[in-house]
Amino acid sequence: MLTWSEAVTDAVRRVAAKKPNGVFNRGDLIAQEGARMCADTGTTGETPMQTVSRELQQLRDKGVLEFDDDRGTYRLIA
Repeated sequence: MLTWSEAVTDAVRRVAAKKPNGVFNRGDLIAQEGARMCADTGTTGETPMQTVSRELQQLRDKGVLEFDDDRGTYRLIA
């Protein structure tokens, strides 16, 4: 099993690799990777996608992501 941090980081890297300039939005991440992140973490909780949002904010705080706009669009920078 992966931690949520590991699962989200892996998912972000997979999604960003398919996008020009590493830009993706939260909706794309959840649609493409949501089920895999839950499976990778063994989560069956009620709010896993809120956990994704928290992890995205933490990745931003660590300098891995930056907000591209205020509508859930991010850019992978590290």
